[in-house]
Amino acid sequence: MEINRILASAVLSLSLITGGTLAAAPATSAAQIVVAQSVTQAQASTPAPAPAFSATPTAIGALTIKTGPQSRVTYKAKGQKAKAVTTNKAGLAQVKNLTPGASYTLTTKIGNSTKSITAVPEGPVVAANSLRVLTTEIPGQLQLTWQHANTPAQGAVSFTVTAQPVNSAAEAIQGKTTGSEMVLTDLDLDSRFEFNVTATNTIGSATPTMALMTKSLNDLQGKAVVTTPVKPAASPVAPPAPAPVTPSGPSTRTIYVCPDSFSDIGGLCQKTLPYTFTNQSYTFHSETRTESCSGPDCPYSQYMDMGYSGAAPHCPNGGTLYGTTCMAWSTSSRQVTEQVKDATPNGFTDTGSNWTKKDALPAGYTDNGTNWVSTTAKVAREVPA
Repeated sequence: MEINRILASAVLSLSLITGGTLAAAPATSAAQIVVAQSVTQAQASTPAPAPAFSATPTAIGALTIKTGPQSRVTYKAKGQKAKAVTTNKAGLAQVKNLTPGASYTLTTKIGNSTKSITAVPEGPVVAANSLRVLTTEIPGQLQLTWQHANTPAQGAVSFTVTAQPVNSAAEAIQGKTTGSEMVLTDLDLDSRFEFNVTATNTIGSATPTMALMTKSLNDLQGKAVVTTPVKPAASPVAPPAPAPVTPSGPSTRTIYVCPDSFSDIGGLCQKTLPYTFTNQSYTFHSETRTESCSGPDCPYSQYMDMGYSGAAPHCPNGGTLYGTTCMAWSTSSRQVTEQVKDATPNGFTDTGSNWTKKDALPAGYTDNGTNWVSTTAKVAREVPA
């Protein structure tokens, strides 16, 4: 069954991607009302006046200014120093590195007058979270609700809701709203749907928040039982008419929650694992070097005659004069063998007490730089109505 329409509360603004449907208008009176009219060539050729001075958020912390060509525009936020920019030949200029959410006053000269406007640069829009999909008392109807953290830096935020059949070739349905709920009706009872809610501001969109049906609405809400009346046996007394069979309404409703062991984080079902590591003890190898020394603490060094005699006031090279003889310690050399730590193995790091490396990423997980993360879709769960 094709998805036919979207119902929503008065705060919602919806648009179907499947197009409109033609219908005959009711006759209200004999008088005719003009709903469209052609214009003359003169009227058609007169464009609406363009704004003389505007500033629009076009990137994170950036404003695109539009005014006259080669115009000098100053801009300033409260507590900041005023700066200036000059528009190009097309009357455009972009200023960057602004504070998202701060109100900037922009000033320029148009003709002989000075004109000022205010504009607020925007930052990235955050994703919707806590998406829930609930059944209602009406067959083929689902209610979607979600939450969103509003901040001044995001500016005005709207939400695009998409319901995509996952087990049929039916077209998706899409709607937009500035609220935090939407009601879908006339859904195919035999289809399962993937629901996405995407938050959007002037400069871009956040990662969609997703919920997935694991059962069709027929499986969740139950099918009405069709009974065939049985012809009563002939009898002189007419039997009482059988009581009408009324299908009982659903006694439960369906919500979409994260599976066991997963937590709802920003509308996504996630679970984390701490990193694990493989440790390896140090290994060593022998290295031999030549060591030279002299003096009373040096093995095999001897205190010996330097071969100098005479009555000089001192001995050369640090010797000690005894009478007319210079004495000094000889230099001794020896081979010393030491145990030296081997080079750190490839892929390991040296902790100061051993070598260690992080283990391979587990299947089904990604590395967020702090731990391993696994993400999955929400699943349907029936709860008392």
